[in-house]
Amino acid sequence: MVNLSTFYDLNIYNTEGKFIGRVNEVVLNIKKGRISFFKTKALTEDNRNVGLKDVFRNSLRLVPEEEDVNPVRTEGIIDIPYEVVTAVGDVILVDQDKFTQYQSSNQNKINAQKRTVVKKPVMKS
Repeated sequence: MVNLSTFYDLNIYNTEGKFIGRVNEVVLNIKKGRISFFKTKALTEDNRNVGLKDVFRNSLRLVPEEEDVNPVRTEGIIDIPYEVVTAVGDVILVDQDKFTQYQSSNQNKINAQKRTVVKKPVMKS
């Protein structure tokens, strides 16, 4: 068993050694009893300080089954699914290939939703 507080402020790197960000939110799947996502702000190596206010404001979210989850879209926030995490220790290591596949599949879903246009019926008088 691991306390969720151990994940906050951990730096996230990909397998290519690039800094992705720092954990500022952990999304849990209560029914499955596991972590679904880590959320991080898109940060650069130079700007790695996250304020205490951000940690409290965005600290914990509980979600239903993964199939019922509609991803929360926030500007500058990156969702990192736990399935792409390869190691957790002093830092979190993310498999870059799996993460890229996840991001492209999400982008395809978003593009498909944008293309779907619902037309209202026209009433003739």
